[in-house]
Amino acid sequence: MFKSIFTKYFSVLSIIIVVSFAAMGGMQLLLSTRYWVSEKQALLKENTSNLAKITASYVIRGDSVTSLYPYLSLMAETIDSYIFITGTDGRVLLCSDNAEGLLSNITIPETVMKKLSSGDYFEVGLLEGVYKKRQYTVGIPIALQNGQVIGYVFASTSAEGLSKYLMNNLQVFFLSALGVMTLTFVAVYIMTFRMVRPLRQMAAAARSFGVGDFSRRISVHGKDEVAELASSLNNMAISLSSVEGMRRSFIANVSHELKTPMTTIAGFIDGILDGTIPAEKHDYYLRIVSHEVKRLSRLVKSMLDLSRIDNGELRLKPVYYDLTEQVCNILLSFEQRIESKNITVTGLEDCPRADVLADFDLLGQAVYNLLDNAVKFIDEGGTLTLRVTRKDKKVYFLVRNTGVGLPPHEMPHIFEKFYKSDKSRSLDKNGMGLGLYIVKTVITLHHGEISVRSVEGEFCEFEFWLPEAGGGH
Repeated sequence: MFKSIFTKYFSVLSIIIVVSFAAMGGMQLLLSTRYWVSEKQALLKENTSNLAKITASYVIRGDSVTSLYPYLSLMAETIDSYIFITGTDGRVLLCSDNAEGLLSNITIPETVMKKLSSGDYFEVGLLEGVYKKRQYTVGIPIALQNGQVIGYVFASTSAEGLSKYLMNNLQVFFLSALGVMTLTFVAVYIMTFRMVRPLRQMAAAARSFGVGDFSRRISVHGKDEVAELASSLNNMAISLSSVEGMRRSFIANVSHELKTPMTTIAGFIDGILDGTIPAEKHDYYLRIVSHEVKRLSRLVKSMLDLSRIDNGELRLKPVYYDLTEQVCNILLSFEQRIESKNITVTGLEDCPRADVLADFDLLGQAVYNLLDNAVKFIDEGGTLTLRVTRKDKKVYFLVRNTGVGLPPHEMPHIFEKFYKSDKSRSLDKNGMGLGLYIVKTVITLHHGEISVRSVEGEFCEFEFWLPEAGGGH
């Protein structure tokens, strides 16, 4: 049983090559034999036909057949054969020599003569016992002009030459095949090894991925299927590495966000129970505990929303409503914070009605998160601009606040999970870095887009658009 693809592939190709060369050798042997026999038959038949015509002309002139002996011997020597003339009864009248023990008083067997009566004769054999070794024999009738057959001319040549001819051919073929097969095996070995090598690298990389090591990469050469597979595995490793990094970051962030309120709650409760905190300050610290519990509750709710988003369980319940009205209602919930920071609100005075088909609660949460960020990071006495517009069958919502703004290097990361800018870490102690991620996810689920523009130290602006109700999305 084969142990590797390399062994299987190389063995199968080797067997195919050997069988192919064996078949070629067999075909060459068969074709060479046929060619040799047909050439011998044609040579013998041509010469015996000429001799039969000459013999007939001699008989017509009244010359003796024996006078043909010099010509007969010369022809036999020229074509390396044995030639003899017989009468119609099969008795040998004249022969080129006495080789093979064939004497002038020998008679050709009757079975051969019967075959000659129906036309030309050819065989590879002993001529019914006349020869002791296999011969190629051709027989041609000697016919006069009136068609009368007066005898037969036979020509025979040894069949042993075929064996030598075939041995020479096979020797040439074997040497050629050996050289070609050697080069072929070397080429197949190199090709198979190069083809299997990336598969082995992939197997080793897959084992590394299985134990959590996603740093390994596979060399990609060419543009074939194996290269495409290697490239896909490399991309998978990059994705898995990214997911693993996100998972670790997620755990670290969640642990940190949970640890802070839980530590505060546990410390103050323990202080109240063991008497470290005096009774007159219980109410003060219990309010802090209540605030931390609410913060913990918000964190858990955000985590649940995040889990639903990541698992694809977040489903929209779209309804038709006026986005402008919803923005105004949400803005009212920030009235106290707006007044405490002396913020000027502009832009809603002339906003038109903007009907959208959206999930009221989810889109309301997105608008709330954007306003919460804007109010949180606006400067004291700053300006908050809100604007709802309609254009090209889309509804646009813009929220802009003056203040610290965002540095350019933080812009690409602002919608990532748990991302908090350097300034927000000092200004926003209760944030978890999930608000804008949820906003972008909600807008994307509604087939819209959100963008951010900012000038550091001047303003920060978020704007998203949604298809207008009946707007063709």
